[in-house]
Amino acid sequence: MTDRTVFPSKKVEILSQLDELIKQSKSIYLAEYSGLNVEKITLLRDKFYEKGAKIQVAKNTLMKKALNNNGITALDPFLDGTNIFAFGMDDPSVPARIIFDFAKESQLPKLKSCLFEGLLYGPEKIEMIKDLPSRDEALAALLGQIEAPISQFVGTLNEIIRSFLAVLDALIQEKGGAPA
Repeated sequence: MTDRTVFPSKKVEILSQLDELIKQSKSIYLAEYSGLNVEKITLLRDKFYEKGAKIQVAKNTLMKKALNNNGITALDPFLDGTNIFAFGMDDPSVPARIIFDFAKESQLPKLKSCLFEGLLYGPEKIEMIKDLPSRDEALAALLGQIEAPISQFVGTLNEIIRSFLAVLDALIQEKGGAPA
């Protein structure tokens, strides 16, 4: 068996993995990473793993094929150079936050573009995405908005009952009875 017969099957395996990542993700980020050593890439992978996102180094030709297999051609113009691909699984803005935080120290990786919920954004718009609240923060804010009127209503009902009892107590005292 020669390398030529093994390599195509490895390509098929990688393509299959990329295809699955693309199907499961809510966002795909493309970043230039040339200049990052293996140690820093490993550190970056760990940060992605901690936050439930995924990162993949792949050849541009394989990624283009995987993207095109899934009907995505918007990222094609950005598939040049040494790219790292980040995938937002549950929270589509997590990769942007991780990459921006990581790049504060080493100026790498540099975000080139992203496909966020089906829309293409360039590097200038990605910074806005990183500032979006996480899914949990957004749900907590929504819950707070829903809960506030209910809490106010319950407070109002309690005040009515308290006022009624105070008036009733005053009437009982006025009639000479023992207070409640």
